[in-house]
Amino acid sequence: MAAEGNARRLKLTIAGTAFRQGQVPLSILAVKLQSLQSLLFHAAATVAHERGARRGLWFNKYLEVAELTLAAVHQSDLVIEAEAAAPAALGEQLDLSKQAQDLLFSAARCVNENPDKLDDVIADRQERALFMRAMENLCPEIGEEYQVSLENCAAAHPRVLLSAKTRQIVRRTIARDMGVTEAEREVTIVGTLTKIHIDVGPQKIAVLVAPGSEIECYYNDALRDQISNLLAGCIVEVTGIATLDTTEKIKQIDSIASVEMASMEPLRMTVFTHELTSYRLREPLLVRVEYSDGLWVYSNAAINLWGYAARREDAIADLAANFDYLWSEFALEDDSVLDEKARVIKQRLLAMVESPRETH
Repeated sequence: MAAEGNARRLKLTIAGTAFRQGQVPLSILAVKLQSLQSLLFHAAATVAHERGARRGLWFNKYLEVAELTLAAVHQSDLVIEAEAAAPAALGEQLDLSKQAQDLLFSAARCVNENPDKLDDVIADRQERALFMRAMENLCPEIGEEYQVSLENCAAAHPRVLLSAKTRQIVRRTIARDMGVTEAEREVTIVGTLTKIHIDVGPQKIAVLVAPGSEIECYYNDALRDQISNLLAGCIVEVTGIATLDTTEKIKQIDSIASVEMASMEPLRMTVFTHELTSYRLREPLLVRVEYSDGLWVYSNAAINLWGYAARREDAIADLAANFDYLWSEFALEDDSVLDEKARVIKQRLLAMVESPRETH
């Protein structure tokens, strides 16, 4: 257990209805631990006003002050305690270590409470962009029903909660800093990553969005660290300012605002909300995630549940609408008017839903 008042120790908690009894998949745990470490490295570099491009093993100079080691693990909700180097080992760099953690909490709290004031916490736009990219990776994806919380074991800072909503705020803040407005041509593309140019000019990636249709996307140093971690051949989602041809088709993305490997991990849904009705499930329902023919497809074949849309958020909303339809057309219907397959779906729905509740 952590000693009370240990200011060098951080506590990362992953909790939510999707992961009962702390049963977090290792794939998600690995990503979040790496994201936390990267965020603290960027915080240290920001405090030190690192002006050079953060390329290659740039973080090596901050290992002494910001590298975390595993200190304790607890499971009910999954709680990871990680500790920075002891003060005696840091010498004159102790203050930098403390300032990095202070910045991490101050910026995270500002994002949740007043993102318009973030430039008061991190004044330099380039440093702010690098830090925010790292924070985005620590937040859950849209549609993932869990939260990540971070606290300092000395209670030097209030606990901060990072959710899918936080991720959306981070993205909007980054877009605002880049000068992205509704009047400009911001687009989102999804496809297979075919090329990555790092340390050679120009800095760009190429995304195959359809057979024979490859779109080049250009990025700046703020995204370099994130892009260097992408894998050729993976599915990526890229948002940025585009140049269109005379037929309004995308020729290229001139400035990437965000890029990430599209997670194809199944969602663990525990509640579906459509209009004024909320359906809470007794156990998480695994929902398969695919991307096909320009659409995100979410499905669970056992109850014939599907959701489609060009955007993730819209596909999840469609999934909830279709769950509501299944409930009204199957679960509430008399057995005498249902065929055998429909009766099976009805029984599965009745077994999984605690009770529909009206929301206000």
